[in-house]
Amino acid sequence: MRRVVLVVTLLFATAVRAEEMAFYVLGVGADSCERFIAAAEEQPPGTYKAIGNPDGPYVNAISKYQQWMMGYVSAVNAARGDEGMQIKLDLTEMDSWMRNWCSRNQRRTVFHALQAFVKSH
Repeated sequence: MRRVVLVVTLLFATAVRAEEMAFYVLGVGADSCERFIAAAEEQPPGTYKAIGNPDGPYVNAISKYQQWMMGYVSAVNAARGDEGMQIKLDLTEMDSWMRNWCSRNQRRTVFHALQAFVKSH
């Protein structure tokens, strides 16, 4: 089981430079903003499409990014601790902000966009 997790982790891990420090970003945060924008075109900000099936719901590509974004911001909020310093926006506001930033910075990653988002909030 550990080998499977390691292989999956390595497949989705990408080295990213952030403020002179290199580290691995896991999941869709390592994707380019260009890929994020392509997925986002399917739905209005803050929404996604889900289709029920016997194995559980299928969701379209933007949902993966939205879930990753909300997890990232939740982790930032946990690290900040002080409730007054926490980011308290809904998904639609964050999704819209990310789409705008990524449209202007398509060669950067979703991670870089989230870093910029956090710094601006």
